[in-house]
Amino acid sequence: MLAQCLSAHPDLVVPAETDFIVPAAFVFDRVEDVEVRKTILKPLIANAAFTRAALGEYLSEQKLGEIVSAHCESATSLLDAIYTAVATAAGAKLAGDKTPNDLLYLRILISTGVISSDTKIIHIVRDVRDVVSSLIKRNWTPAIEDYFPRLWSQTNLYLHEQFGSGKNYRLIRYEDFVRDPEGHLREICGLLGVDSDHLHDMIAPKRRHRRYFRSPNHPMLYDPISVERIGAFRADLSPAAIETCHRQAADAMAAFSYNDR
Repeated sequence: MLAQCLSAHPDLVVPAETDFIVPAAFVFDRVEDVEVRKTILKPLIANAAFTRAALGEYLSEQKLGEIVSAHCESATSLLDAIYTAVATAAGAKLAGDKTPNDLLYLRILISTGVISSDTKIIHIVRDVRDVVSSLIKRNWTPAIEDYFPRLWSQTNLYLHEQFGSGKNYRLIRYEDFVRDPEGHLREICGLLGVDSDHLHDMIAPKRRHRRYFRSPNHPMLYDPISVERIGAFRADLSPAAIETCHRQAADAMAAFSYNDR
């Protein structure tokens, strides 16, 4: 939802989720020869399933290959070049990435410079109990409540502790965002260096990209922003699942002010 709000700004674009950044980071970390990197990265990025759909909306395979060929000296250079080209193709000033699974590989993303102190990070967190409730409703994977709270805690704490004191980082709680979307979007526009004259369009459901329309994973994306699902876990989760969240995610729940019972 937040990514779609940002994409509704004329100067911003956030493509669909990709799946090339983590494997590309490992290539930069393990392969020193730039020419060998090119031979690995060109087919990898062109054929990664999510990436082909996400970046293919803006860049041809030939254009993407040209970018990879010219920017394999560093992961930072490659990512900057790809997303600059996406922004240009979309008629925007800035392009971003929203791929939650990348949080599982933060160490390699940081060590290779994919994420650095210069990266503008919008870190949105949601009460893990409501996240688990939502994932169960979506049938994401069996018994996800047994282990997901620990992943949520570790990854979000790591990102927050690594970058939380930096000028290019903003932490936003989902619960705060849905209560005051315009206020938070105004703050994000300031971070990204774009004007905040388009807040009405940014929160309008009709401005959200239709790529997720009728997707079972995003059933509320095209509804007005609402506080309706805050605390839904109280009705949706079993006492055992709630206790697992408290036990596995206690540190992050306290850090992000979700330590109520």
